[in-house]
Amino acid sequence: MKSTLLPTAVAVAASLSLPTLAEEAVNLCHKRRCDEIIVITSEPMHSPLTVVIDPKQPRQPIPAFDGSGYLRTIAGFAVTRKGGSGGDISLRGMAGSRITVVNNGQHLQGTCGGRMDPPTNYISPETYEEVTVIKGPQTVKYGPVGSAGTVVFSRDSYGLTQAGTEGRASLTGGSFGRKDYLMELLTGTENHYWQLDINGSQSDDYEDGNGDKMQSGYDRQSVNTAFGWTPSQGQVVELSYGFSQGSAEYADRTNKARQIDNQNLALLMRSELESDWARSVELRLYANENDHIMDEFDRPVTEPDNLPMGMNPRRTTYGGHLWLELTPSQAWRATLGVDALDSTQDMRGGKSLDQLEAAPFKEVFSQRSLGLFAESDYRLNSDVLKAGLRLDRWTTELKGSWAGSDKRNSRDDTLISGFARYERLRGAHQWYAGIGHAERTPDYWEVMKTGQRLTLEPETTDQLDLGWIYQGPLELSLSLFYADLSDYILIDNTTQPSARNIDATLWGGEAGLTWALADGWQWVTSLAYSHGDNNSEDRPLGQISPLEGKVALNYEGDDWSFGALWRLVARQDRVAFGQGNIVGQDLGETAGFGVISLNGAWRFAEGFTLSLGIDNLLDQAYAEHISNSGAGNELLPPQQRTRQVNEPGRTLWARLDYQF
Repeated sequence: MKSTLLPTAVAVAASLSLPTLAEEAVNLCHKRRCDEIIVITSEPMHSPLTVVIDPKQPRQPIPAFDGSGYLRTIAGFAVTRKGGSGGDISLRGMAGSRITVVNNGQHLQGTCGGRMDPPTNYISPETYEEVTVIKGPQTVKYGPVGSAGTVVFSRDSYGLTQAGTEGRASLTGGSFGRKDYLMELLTGTENHYWQLDINGSQSDDYEDGNGDKMQSGYDRQSVNTAFGWTPSQGQVVELSYGFSQGSAEYADRTNKARQIDNQNLALLMRSELESDWARSVELRLYANENDHIMDEFDRPVTEPDNLPMGMNPRRTTYGGHLWLELTPSQAWRATLGVDALDSTQDMRGGKSLDQLEAAPFKEVFSQRSLGLFAESDYRLNSDVLKAGLRLDRWTTELKGSWAGSDKRNSRDDTLISGFARYERLRGAHQWYAGIGHAERTPDYWEVMKTGQRLTLEPETTDQLDLGWIYQGPLELSLSLFYADLSDYILIDNTTQPSARNIDATLWGGEAGLTWALADGWQWVTSLAYSHGDNNSEDRPLGQISPLEGKVALNYEGDDWSFGALWRLVARQDRVAFGQGNIVGQDLGETAGFGVISLNGAWRFAEGFTLSLGIDNLLDQAYAEHISNSGAGNELLPPQQRTRQVNEPGRTLWARLDYQF
């Protein structure tokens, strides 16, 4: 890496989880789906507040090259459109640091002040074995608690059961010059293995349903490799390294992302224990660095005496955890853990690329945290009680702007988070009720909106979750939530400074239905709704996506499948102009829309599968409510840049997979 990286934390932890019958069903479903050829259009919930995704399956819309595109198939998620890359995820009306994203054990945060590189931008989903989404503050295990939820991207680290080589490769092509490639390889013996994945994606500017071009081209490449030693079954020592680089244009700003680079290094040691009371121990240490350049140096100079400023923000993060999984009894499992995080943001700038690269970096912001937690499952016959408690100690330091401000500010916060959930399983029915409490310290983007002063109070979320899951001839699920948000950090672009604390409430939920109509035929429906109120100012809470529904009809034969997806989104007239979060602010009311898409897949030879799709079949012109404005789209005249960035028009795509 470009800076010296020495991991500073050793963490103590434990993984407490007693598998319930419902969780076992999730695992079976997940394993079975690996052999299916159906294109995924929506992800059902089989376990309370938890969705498990197989990211290697093709999905519609066009298989995404980053994490945000994969998550948008889950009810409750929405994505802020900025261009062709860098989409920011929102879950149940909450975005930014309210969603904890864990990248194979690492907290890999973005660095751009304008959110060109959210955490999911550095994730190539197909290179992971599993993605787990936990909605609400219903886990304390994965570092700072996500008040909206937690997303965990996981890779398998147990190598091979016997000597050999296996892998897969895929090619994707689509409209607007879309080209993706991926190659994965795993080779070794019973005791040693080497993993390698190489992937890339690029696209030209896309056109919306009106035929207007959106400034959205991008190009990204990444490599990940790991060397592992498995001295015995249940033991692994793995050293991994990853590197990615890319560039992108955006329709919501004139700045270009000339460089979006990342490097990460990690050490994993995990061992199952031969003890009646202790099941396993896991130690992970990591270091990562994001290095980003944004500028307008390639654009024509209209004012020679007022050259545009380019900026190079960089974030360096060290972290780690230690987990100890305990089994005090047959009915009780618990995880004890400690984790640490040390993240520093620095920056430099210049009025030319040469000037920028010659300038020294100046530290802007840093945060350090030390967390202790306990999370457990206790089984009462077929019922389960899950609970967790977490203590975080944060130190935040602000050192002014990159230009050399002499402002100095620091603060310490002690935060407590926790949850409890009761799950009751009776035959094909499962009911659950959970309460969660999450305390969150202001992040870099929120602090920068305060006039660079540490004046914001930590945000507190108290949430009630209720739900029901039925797995019989029909699969049905209903999940409801109510959240009381104290000191919610609101971003209001109509005031200065633009960040302040308010009190707010959020409520809503998701519902899903999966119905096996006949042999091979499947009907899938989902609904998602969130309602937000700014109680302090008696107005709607900004950046809340409207009611959304999906209807899909799929058919799967022995070697082929096809499906149709109809996505319906209601009008959003509950808006707070200029208000929202660090990702975006409301621009006004938005119209509803409906989009029809088709897909198919064919396994035409041993190991080979061809998937095809047409997204937005009727070439509708539409935009997501939470998408940013097209103010920077120089491909359109100025009078057409005032509203949200439109989604792509009719898109044809094809993907070829080979597994060996």
